[in-house]
Amino acid sequence: MKNGLYFAMFIAGATVGSAATWCYVKKKYEKIAQEEIDSVKAVFARKEGYSQAKETIKEEEGVNKGFSDGIRMAANQAKEKPDIAEYAAMIHKYGGSIGEDEKSTKGKYPYVIPPEEFGEFEDYEKISLTYYADGILADDNDEIVDDVESIVGDALNHFGEYEDDSVFVRCDERKCDYEILLDQRSFSEVAGSKPSQVEA
Repeated sequence: MKNGLYFAMFIAGATVGSAATWCYVKKKYEKIAQEEIDSVKAVFARKEGYSQAKETIKEEEGVNKGFSDGIRMAANQAKEKPDIAEYAAMIHKYGGSIGEDEKSTKGKYPYVIPPEEFGEFEDYEKISLTYYADGILADDNDEIVDDVESIVGDALNHFGEYEDDSVFVRCDERKCDYEILLDQRSFSEVAGSKPSQVEA
């Protein structure tokens, strides 16, 4: 019986030892297998990155070639155009100068300005006007402005450019800044009688 007990203990010990060895070996080889899988993934990722880099380089070469071709074409066009000195001579021949029209018209005619520029010059008079729904422009005293274009230019076409219900205009020749407010009512509703005319 003692021999049977020793034999059973030997079998139990061998079974436990084999199971422990099997678990240890299984974990070890799973770790090795995972390391191999990760290294293969890294190699493929580098190969994929390399192929993407090659594609990017090809695209950049195409862009650079297109850019070079564009520069070459612009240079050829510039060769075909007359020299700036010749252009200036032609303008002088016909009695003008570069920028002369812009300088002469900006001071004479009213032009729209951003709201933040209204009243920025202390020596400019600030005038408030109202543009009514029936197309009448009037001053603070409800006197109709007769020659709208000479007073505010084409400002009435600029509502909504900076603000929906107001337009700001400057006339350097008169040294005036105009604030034009939009009123949804008709002039007759506000004035109540036939208005007098204001001459420009």
